[in-house]
Amino acid sequence: MNIFPLLPVTFRAARGAAPGTILVIAISLTAAFPAQAQSAVTIYGIIDQGLTKANSGTTPGAMLNGRAAPDTWVVKAGNTSRLGFFDREDLGDGSYSRFQIETRFVANTGALSNANVFWLGRSVVAIGSNKWGEIYAGREYSPAYTVALNADPTLWSYVSQTGSTYTYANYTPVAATVEASNIRWSNSVGYKSPEMGRVTAEFATGLGEGARKPSKSGNVQYKQGPVWVGLAYDGLDSKTNLKLVAAGYDFGVVRPTASYSRAKGGLNGDAASFTVSVLAPVSFGRVYTSYGSLSPATHLDSKMLGAGVQYDLSKRSLLYANIGSARQVGLTRTTAFDFGIKHTF
Repeated sequence: MNIFPLLPVTFRAARGAAPGTILVIAISLTAAFPAQAQSAVTIYGIIDQGLTKANSGTTPGAMLNGRAAPDTWVVKAGNTSRLGFFDREDLGDGSYSRFQIETRFVANTGALSNANVFWLGRSVVAIGSNKWGEIYAGREYSPAYTVALNADPTLWSYVSQTGSTYTYANYTPVAATVEASNIRWSNSVGYKSPEMGRVTAEFATGLGEGARKPSKSGNVQYKQGPVWVGLAYDGLDSKTNLKLVAAGYDFGVVRPTASYSRAKGGLNGDAASFTVSVLAPVSFGRVYTSYGSLSPATHLDSKMLGAGVQYDLSKRSLLYANIGSARQVGLTRTTAFDFGIKHTF
């Protein structure tokens, strides 16, 4: 029932009425509106602190993600510390609205990871339904990143990660000063589909707003039991783009994954990359190992090996130790290790 046409009449009748009468009218109007769903904001985050050291190899840090300065002990997070806020409100009939904002910081100094972007992780608002999917807007990960992330057992963490160099073919479409990341787009508008016969899809565009060309990105993923396959694309145009395919199979005792990427243009030029990784759950946590190969158009190929172990202290706290080693053609091998503690909440 639409009560808005009755409001002027109701309040005219209330003029001069006793305070108790007005209170009764107010309660009646409140009862005429449908009950609104309640929600609670979730506060979440990661505090990660560790120590890392690399040798004096001349293979650059870009070929071994997560390493620090050579021959120096460095206090450094294996997985970037963060603080986030999330809420999803039930609107009824399977519909919902949600928001998520997330900042990143350096735990050992308290400084922001990027002084120019406070909500570096993401800053997004969305509306959707379980039946029709979701439309979102704000600063959000590229859909291609979701596929690349799932191809790395470390989730792009620690010195053992395959990371952006090997699962993203070292693809960086624009200068860091524009987006502060090669895996996120500011000013994004996107759509996430519901599951359709074990298949999900996501498509997004990051409006350039005069600072760059609009980006276009998307993924299609299939998951059926232990099988996972993902296809992804991210690009500005036919000269600057990334194409990615990844797959994995969970045998229970071990989960191997593999990925193949081709980058075109951007700051680092054309390249192809390949990864293969193995993750094994064990009684105390998990162990993993990875191999990555990058073949750029410059023919300065690089290959990396990584391995690590995670010891679960509880559902929210863990210890980690990792080693990573990479070598680029014509340079000496760079090897690094890290160990530390991570707490999630």
